[in-house]
Amino acid sequence: MIQFIHAADLHLDSPFKGLRRIPKELLSTIKQATFDALTKIVDEAISHQVDFLLISGDIYDVEDRSIKAQVVLKRELERLIPHNIHVFIIHGNHDYQTSQQDHLALPENTHVFPNTVETIETTTKTGKRVAITGFSYDKKWIEERKISEYPTRHPQVDYHIGLLHGYAEGQQTDHARYAPFSFNELRQKQYDYWALGHIHKFQQLASDPLIYYSGNPQGRHRKEEGEKGCLLVELNEPNKQVTFLPTAQVIWTNIEVDLTEKTTLNSIFEAVKEAVSQDENTFSLITLHLTVSNDLPSSVIKKLEQLDFYEALQLYSEQSFHYIVESKVSVQAGENEVVSLKKVFPTAWETAIEEMKKSKAFNIETDELYNSYVHSKYLNPRDDRYRNEIVERAMNLLLQDLGDKEGAEYED
Repeated sequence: MIQFIHAADLHLDSPFKGLRRIPKELLSTIKQATFDALTKIVDEAISHQVDFLLISGDIYDVEDRSIKAQVVLKRELERLIPHNIHVFIIHGNHDYQTSQQDHLALPENTHVFPNTVETIETTTKTGKRVAITGFSYDKKWIEERKISEYPTRHPQVDYHIGLLHGYAEGQQTDHARYAPFSFNELRQKQYDYWALGHIHKFQQLASDPLIYYSGNPQGRHRKEEGEKGCLLVELNEPNKQVTFLPTAQVIWTNIEVDLTEKTTLNSIFEAVKEAVSQDENTFSLITLHLTVSNDLPSSVIKKLEQLDFYEALQLYSEQSFHYIVESKVSVQAGENEVVSLKKVFPTAWETAIEEMKKSKAFNIETDELYNSYVHSKYLNPRDDRYRNEIVERAMNLLLQDLGDKEGAEYED
C-alpha cells in the first residue's frame, strides 16, 4: 500500500477579492488564510504519516513570487523532513518557472519537475516502487497537448502517478483552457492515479483510473465558495480510497433569503439574522441574496444597502465570525408587472442586451480597460460567465438610474 496527499492551487499570498465590509483589524487574519491552509496540509501529511506529498501547480499566485511566500513554503516543507516525507511539485500557469536567481532553494526532500516531461522513481518506507511523471510550466500559456509527451506506465514499478496542471476537455469551467487533455488520453497511459491542478473545485473525473482535481485549499473570493481542501489517497490493490481533507480557515458562503412576505425592517432583520445564524462555519465571508417584495417601501430597501445593517448582524455572532461582504437585493415584481423600459422599447431593449452579451461587442467596449491599464492583468478573463454578470449588473444600474424599480436588482 502507498499513501499520499494530493494538493494543488495553493496561490500563496494571493489577494482576497471583495472585502470592502471587513474590519481592518481582521484583514491580516484573512490574508494569512492561504498560508494557514498550507500549514494544515503539512499537518495532515504528518498526522497520516504519508509516503509523499504531491502539489499539482500554482503554488504561488504570480510568477514574481513574494519572499514571504517562498519562506513559508520552504519552512513548511522542511517540517516533513524528520518524518521522511518527500514532496513532488509542478509549477502551473500562475507560478511558471523562470530564472532561479531570485528564488529561494527548496529543502532536500523536495523535487520540482522541469519544463519538459520527466519521470522519476521513488521507494516508499514499505519498499513499494512508485513512478511519478509531470512537468512544470515555463510560460504563462501552454496550449499544446503536453499529455502526448507522457510515457505509458513503467512496467517495473508498483504504482505510477501522473501530475498535470491543465484543462479536461468537455468540462464546464470558468478557468482558461491550459494544457488540454482528454479522459481517453489519461487512460491510455495506464497510470494508477492522476493528480490534477488548475480547476479550483474538488471533483472526481474518473474512477478507473482514479482522476481527481483536488481543488484549491483556500477560497479567495465569492465564486470559490464552500469547503476547500486536499486529498488523502490510499492505493492498495485492489482497494483504492480517496478522502477529502478540509483545510480552509475562511469559508466563502452564499445565503439566499426570501423576504417577499416581510413588510417591515424589523421582520427583515430577524429573518436575515436567523438565516445567517444557520451557517455553522467558524469563519464565514457571506454573500447575501435577498429577495424582497415590489411593495416594500424604498426607505426600507435603502436601509438594506447601508453598511450598519450588516454590522449589526455581527453583534449576534458571538461564537463565530460571520461577515457579510456583499449583498444583492432583488425586487420581485408582481405577476402582471413589467419593467417600463421593456414595455416602451421591448425589441430594442432585448436586442441591446443580447448583443452586448456576445463576446465581440463586449470586447470592443472593454478593450481599452483590458489593454491599456497596468492593473488589467488582475481582471477576470472575459469568458461567458463574467460577460453575462457584467451585462446584468450594468442593466440593473441603468434601471435604477432611470427610476425603474420594477425588475431591478439593488446592489451595494
